[in-house]
Amino acid sequence: MKTYPIAIELTVWFDLGLNQYEITIDGVSKLSVKRTDDVLHSRDLTDSETKRLIETIESIAVPVSEEMSADPSNKASSSYELIIESAHFSLEFNWESLDVENSRTHAFEPLVKLASLIQSFDLDH
Repeated sequence: MKTYPIAIELTVWFDLGLNQYEITIDGVSKLSVKRTDDVLHSRDLTDSETKRLIETIESIAVPVSEEMSADPSNKASSSYELIIESAHFSLEFNWESLDVENSRTHAFEPLVKLASLIQSFDLDH
């Protein structure tokens, strides 16, 4: 079976700025970390990191967001944009910390898990 590269882009907006993570899963898998378009560092991913990424991607289901009551005191502390692309699919998800906190069904858990995994790769090195 032929395999195709997967590209993942995670952009995180938070109170103090913006982080962007770009990952390519291919023969040599790579992670680049940017802040406001400046590449801070880039490195190859290990085989085990690549395997964990693929397993986490396989667990993703499209979340159904729930209606939140309009409350001016509700202010998101962070928001996320996650794009996963390959030759045969393209998925894009957007969510805020409030969506996750107010979800009674935990619909965003697979997305949060992938975002946390990607961010942990930056902290590991």
